[in-house]
Parts: sequence; structure tokens; C-alpha cells
Amino acid sequence: MPISEIKTGEQVAEFIKDPSPAVLHFYANWAPSCEQVNALIDDFVEDSNLAIRTAFIDAEGLPGITLNFKVTAAPTLIYFSNGKEVGRVDGFLPTEIKEKALNTVTRYSTAAPFADNVDEEALKKALFLRIEKLTKKSPVMLFMKGDPSQPKCGFSRTIVGLLQSKNIEFDSFDILSDDSVRQGLKEYSNWPTYPQLYLNGELVGGLDVVKEEFADEAFVEKLPKVGEGKLTLEDRLKKLISSQRMMLFMKGDRNEPKCGFSRTIVGLLNEAKADYGTFDILGDEEVRQGLKTFSNWPTYPQLYLDGELIGGLDVVKEELLDTHFLRSMPRVGRS
Repeated sequence: MPISEIKTGEQVAEFIKDPSPAVLHFYANWAPSCEQVNALIDDFVEDSNLAIRTAFIDAEGLPGITLNFKVTAAPTLIYFSNGKEVGRVDGFLPTEIKEKALNTVTRYSTAAPFADNVDEEALKKALFLRIEKLTKKSPVMLFMKGDPSQPKCGFSRTIVGLLQSKNIEFDSFDILSDDSVRQGLKEYSNWPTYPQLYLNGELVGGLDVVKEEFADEAFVEKLPKVGEGKLTLEDRLKKLISSQRMMLFMKGDRNEPKCGFSRTIVGLLNEAKADYGTFDILGDEEVRQGLKTFSNWPTYPQLYLDGELIGGLDVVKEELLDTHFLRSMPRVGRS
């Protein structure tokens, strides 16, 4: 069924209250990517026969609901199950939109996750895209039962101990928390047991293989070590902010803003002939969340000058009316 528009607050409440999995798209008619999101959802649900309800609302036409769900840009997609939010995607991120839909249905639904005549190839492709992203989450990635602080099987406990004894920097994924990943990774890697260790997205193997590899000092030497050349988040943020005299943290980049606020601030800076760099916070969740705390500024875009926060869109609009500010900021063509 094609994605439908919800036009009243009562309809939104009814849509969310239904316990079955659903995705609600906060839409804006001025954003071309919102139409792309609707088309993407339609095609994906139809191709995969995924059992998820879909709808969109005019984010600006229902501002109270938009504010209530802390939506600050369009497109934003919020996923629901049993009347509660279980995930969201900000921006036109096709792979993440599909992954979240698949995860919402397979992880939270108590009913059959797929309609009859499901396209198994489409389902497998979506799952494998998600798994590939997980294997590359960190240079050294361990899929285990439990987590490093509390392994839930002897093999996982042993491989964690081995990695820690060599001071290896690694991330982990608890396969007990997501059965779709647990079963899918076996086929993806052609490796039937756990734990599984990956290096730069490539399978190393299970516990026995890792033991053999770790007997080779040359192999261990090339692995990343804890604290080795790794910046703290605060140091990383300071480095990014100071990478140019004027830095804009936004959704998308100056050539393709991915929300109305970012598009507006880029237009203002371009009109003022400002010389500035941009950073897409949609591509780095660590920076996206960390910068809010670092700057004590909860929304985006954020503009910095000489390492200091100027503010968001409203503040920048005011500052650009100040002759002193215009003289102090870097301008294109000014030496």
C-alpha cells in the first residue's frame, strides 16, 4: 500500500497507538529529498513485502507534533512499535532508512514480519548491507555473545581476554541482542559459530583461528592498540572546529544541504561571500552528539569563527546585520 498522508493530530495519535511496526515521515514540501524518501519507502516495502505501516505528515503544518517529537529538520523518519519510538533517521539516507525499517519489524514485531510471497533476495540484500556496515564499524570488530564487560559464553570470554591481553583496540556486537544479525552473519561470513572477529571488514575467524594469528607477532603488531594515536572526542572536536577560521556544522554540505535550516544558513553565508568550511554531522554520529554537549547548543546548524561558537541560524541572521561582524569574518577573495 502506498505511503499515505496523515493530516490531523488525532490521526497521528491513532497511527502511533496501533501496536504493529510503523514509520512516520516528517515531510516538507519545499525539500526535494522528502519526495525521494516517500518513493524509497514505497518501493522498499513493496519489493520486500515488509509488514510495516507507513505514513507522512506535513512537519510545518502540524508544528505541535513536530515539536513534541523533537524534529528539527525534514526529512526525519521515526519508527514505532507497540506505540513507542524505537528508532529514527534524520535526512535522506537510503541504506539507513531501509535498515531501520527491517530492524523495527524483525526485532520488535510479535506478528509475522513479512507478507506472503516475500522477496527473499530483497530481504537478504537489506540485511547484508546492515551486516557489512556493522563489520566496518571499527577496524577490529568482534561479534560475540554478551559484551566485553560481561561475556555470555566461554569462547567469547576467552577471545575478549586474548584481545585485551594484547592491548588491542576493538569494538563488539552482542549477537544475542539481535537474532536477524545472529543468523544472517553466519551466511554472510560462511562461518557457522561465534565469536567471529573482523579486521577492516574482513573475517579473521573464530577463537581457534584468532589464537593462531595472535601467535604471529607481525599480525599483532599491525592491529590498533588502545590509546595509540587516538584523539579524545574533545580533542577531535577542537581540531574540527579549528580546521578553518569559519566552520559550519550542518546536515549535508554546502553543495547539498539536507534540511531547510542548513540550506538557509548556507545561502546567507554565500550571499555574504563568507569563506567557510562545512562538516556533515549526518555522517558522524559521535561528532553529531558530542558537539551538542561540547558547545552547549542542542541543535544544528552551528557556526564557529576562530574556534568560538557564534550560534545557530537565528543568531547568524542577526550577526550578519552587524557591520563589525562582517568585517571580522573571512571573506572569499580577501587576503
